[in-house]
Amino acid sequence: MIQRTFRKAGTGKFLLLWALSLLTGLSDRATGPDGQLLHMLAVLSDENYVIFSVLPVLLFLCGTLMEDDAQPVLLRHGSYARYFWSRFRALAAVCTVLWLGQLFLLFLTSLGLPRTDGWPSPLGSGIWRNVFSLLKTVFPSPELAFLCSALHLLIGYWLVSLLTLWLGHFLPRIPAIGVLAALYVFTVFQARLPSMGRPPLAFLTGLIHWTLLLYNCTAPWRFPLTICSTLLLLGIIGYTVCRCWQKQVSLPQSKPSGLSSLYRRLLFTPRNLLLAGAAILLLSSYTWFQGTPPEEGRMWVIRLLAGHGTGSFWAVGMLSLLLAEVLPLWPLGDLVAKILQGQTLFATVRLRHQTEVLSGLLKTAALWLLFWSALLLGAEILPVWFLDLPPEPALTLWAAGLRLLDMAFQFLLLLSLLCLTGQPAAGFGILVLMHLLAVLPIPWLPVGLSSLVRIRLPETAGTISPGTAFAILTGCCLVLFLWLWKYGIRKLFAKIGG
Repeated sequence: MIQRTFRKAGTGKFLLLWALSLLTGLSDRATGPDGQLLHMLAVLSDENYVIFSVLPVLLFLCGTLMEDDAQPVLLRHGSYARYFWSRFRALAAVCTVLWLGQLFLLFLTSLGLPRTDGWPSPLGSGIWRNVFSLLKTVFPSPELAFLCSALHLLIGYWLVSLLTLWLGHFLPRIPAIGVLAALYVFTVFQARLPSMGRPPLAFLTGLIHWTLLLYNCTAPWRFPLTICSTLLLLGIIGYTVCRCWQKQVSLPQSKPSGLSSLYRRLLFTPRNLLLAGAAILLLSSYTWFQGTPPEEGRMWVIRLLAGHGTGSFWAVGMLSLLLAEVLPLWPLGDLVAKILQGQTLFATVRLRHQTEVLSGLLKTAALWLLFWSALLLGAEILPVWFLDLPPEPALTLWAAGLRLLDMAFQFLLLLSLLCLTGQPAAGFGILVLMHLLAVLPIPWLPVGLSSLVRIRLPETAGTISPGTAFAILTGCCLVLFLWLWKYGIRKLFAKIGG
């Protein structure tokens, strides 16, 4: 098992981390402390080195070895627990060799520097004075600090490899890699956002707690929190590995049936979920970098949901509005197009009532729009939370609710156009054209009414009140729903031959 793991790991990842360690050691030698042991301790306490050199290579190495072997290999071990712990020992051996080479290169970069006995006085200059001052309060000598930092790094390697193997068994490969990537992103954020280093978000930055001993010494509660959370995770891993054989933990539940479950499988695909997340991330990033960082939560919500006004044309605002409202409807239009093309005809010929198709579509669309609204609500709340800005819960909630109503109206309008024309491209073209009608000085046009520059607020030049906007969108949704239920479903069945 160990030999096979080394062969699968390859030599490229070892050479990459060792090269980065050599470059970091040489760089810190030129600007770091004057002392052999202090130099090596400074590299192991360098936050940028651990976050941007060690962790990416380590996650890349473990990620390539996370999937289980074929069933015959598992069966030769007698039980999955024996196989899992055998794989963990092999991967831990790989990480140990990686760690030994890393320390050896750091030792080579320290050759020629003077030896020091005990903590020097003064402790250096700049950032290293603060680092060594913190370590001096915990460790009586730099030798003990270096030994503990190195062992802590090795244990961190083992824990990351254990977590990777566990995720690789109980999750498919893509979601497991997504979890590791999310943990790494949280680790990067903690170096830039102070709120990420405090509970409860500190639980999500476990990678830096596992690999950087200095980070656990910055506050009295950090090291106990790291120990408790690690022991809890080890208990969960041990229990699930010994008790669960399947790729995922199976819970007794009724098997979904009907058109709704079929439409959900067609809609909630990894590609569509990635599209939704990317659209929200692009919209939030553009809004964030468009101007100066917001000073309060209210201004962030207004900037994020500003959209396009009436009586003028603003190209940037129109593009952001189309990205926020039309792009999420594309998967829904694709779903209806599949129905119109007969790809789900086998499911409609057995229906007793035509309204079952419309009911399944509306339920699935409601789930998709709620999912999109949850992502949008997260984009409204998370930046305010991370930056400790004064929140605005009332504006956040009713603005997200208004956007949900606006998108529900646009979906019903798109579905009605598809029932009439049978051409998805024509439906989206008309929808975009109705967005462009915002250049007319007509404040009550329902499409894009959730744009906050159209709502009467003290910070905007809007002309319509929030209550009126809610009433207009609710009335339009009700009218379209009744038309679809009464007449539109018949046209839809005519298109699919039902």
